[in-house]
Amino acid sequence: MLTTARRVRSGAAEDKALYGLIGAYLVIANAVLLPARYYFATVCLDYLYSLVFLDLVALPSLIFIGLACRSILADPAHPTAWLRTRLTRRRTGHLLAGFALLLALVPFMSTYTWLKSFIGLNGFHYDTALANLDRALHFGVDPANVMLGHLNSEAVWRVLTFFYGPGWMLWVNGVVFWMACLTANRDLRRRFFIGYLFAWAVLGGLIAWMFISAGPAYFAEVTGDLQRFAPAVEAIRQHPGTVGMGVAEVQAYLWSLHVGQSGGFGMGISAFPSLHLAMVTLCALTLWEASRCAGVLAWIIVAITLFTSVAFGWHYAVDGYFSIGVMSLFHHVLRQFVGVRWRSLSAAITGRRPTGNCLARIDAGPATLGEG
Repeated sequence: MLTTARRVRSGAAEDKALYGLIGAYLVIANAVLLPARYYFATVCLDYLYSLVFLDLVALPSLIFIGLACRSILADPAHPTAWLRTRLTRRRTGHLLAGFALLLALVPFMSTYTWLKSFIGLNGFHYDTALANLDRALHFGVDPANVMLGHLNSEAVWRVLTFFYGPGWMLWVNGVVFWMACLTANRDLRRRFFIGYLFAWAVLGGLIAWMFISAGPAYFAEVTGDLQRFAPAVEAIRQHPGTVGMGVAEVQAYLWSLHVGQSGGFGMGISAFPSLHLAMVTLCALTLWEASRCAGVLAWIIVAITLFTSVAFGWHYAVDGYFSIGVMSLFHHVLRQFVGVRWRSLSAAITGRRPTGNCLARIDAGPATLGEG
């Protein structure tokens, strides 16, 4: 028990820079929210509860069930043997340190959604410019109007609706959980979470506030131009949800929250840049380094997410292009800085030299509970 506790503290110490970034964001965000007298605070609480359940109950349960099934299949006569050999003290300590990081991300994400609730309350000013740029890049046509012409199948529509909503959430949060708790590649893990914080705080915060836009689905409401995206909006309305709310119903719900300036789950309309694309791109870049097979799947998910985000009217294509490009560039910069240079800087501060074994262990790639 003492050894496990020591490893948890060691893992938390390795994450202290991440905790510092999260703390800085919370301080800045609360300084911004204070003049607003914490309006829409219920939105923050709603996300707080849901994220705690998702990150600390739902996803761990699914992962544990999967590992338990793997253990049973490995040796039906001794169903827990495979799992016990992998839950060593070192890995258990790493797992618990990952849970601590996930717990720290809960107030970070709930505060982000709280801030996002204020976007657009004073109007959306960049939709016409983004739509014109989209049209210029796509040979004089609006991509949303064209893409919906290829979605005539109701079955495909339902699959893509699930994919862009619950599917996206499960995929991204699954990768987040894996990187926090199950990978042993500390270099890759550190870069993943720096990218994660960058995406939400900078792209979803700073850039989104600089270029406030609503997206094609709300183009008529925010610009007064009723014709430009009328074909796309009409096509979306032809596919009402059969289980829960469909795309049109969700869009109407979010607009009602915006117009009524009332707090509610999902409140906050923001098109540029696309955080859906930013996060799946981060997952793809990370998984490509860990496994080429997983990386190919992840990039396919990026392509489907890009198509769906535009076809459903949530985003202009440039929203996704920008997110993919910026996240790819940021990942490349981090790969050059975080690693040998990061460890060299740490060595200069602490007076310790990085060992060859440490470098070899990092370069060897991610070791997880799924090995063997």
